Amino acid sequence: MNKCLVLFVEGDTEVEFYKRVLLNARQKRPQKRFDISIECKNVKGVGGFKNIALRKFIKEIKPKYGEECEFSIALCRDTDVFELSPKPPVDWGEVESTFKEYGVKNVIHIKAKQSIEDWFLFDTEGIISFLRLPKKTKVSGKNGYDKLKKLFRKANNMYYKGMKSNGMIERLDIDKIVQCIQEELEPLYNALENY
Repeated sequence: MNKCLVLFVEGDTEVEFYKRVLLNARQKRPQKRFDISIECKNVKGVGGFKNIALRKFIKEIKPKYGEECEFSIALCRDTDVFELSPKPPVDWGEVESTFKEYGVKNVIHIKAKQSIEDWFLFDTEGIISFLRLPKKTKVSGKNGYDKLKKLFRKANNMYYKGMKSNGMIERLDIDKIVQCIQEELEPLYNALENY
């Protein structure tokens, strides 16, 4: 039986980032590979987890791998829009149960505390180098997204949440970031270890 792990993420930046995380994990394995097919799909914002993710799974992923494939789904998201909301925009239990109705064996949740931009900032040096800013550049802002936006502005650039990063992700020290977010990535690593 073939197996497939599908990561659904909020934007293009996240697709780039999780592909680097997976590459990093694969390089640490003795055979330098996983015995599983891996897909990473953009659902274009947190609202996409309700409809777009399931539609992509049913129309793209399932036909590609077939009914006999054992599927695991990773829902990779920021937590900033959920923490203070009395009525969160997505009912994760409902999303999970809908996937299971369509034959998914395992659904895991990978939650970036606040936002994925906070994760990127664990390698501030890499971001500053990418932007060609002075090494002593101060980082300020109320949250990770705001800090990143201000750093980009200092370099006369714009940072757009969820859009391709034009090379920033490739310049990040993924090992350094992964060390800082091991707890958050643990569900993903556990899923990969099972294959």
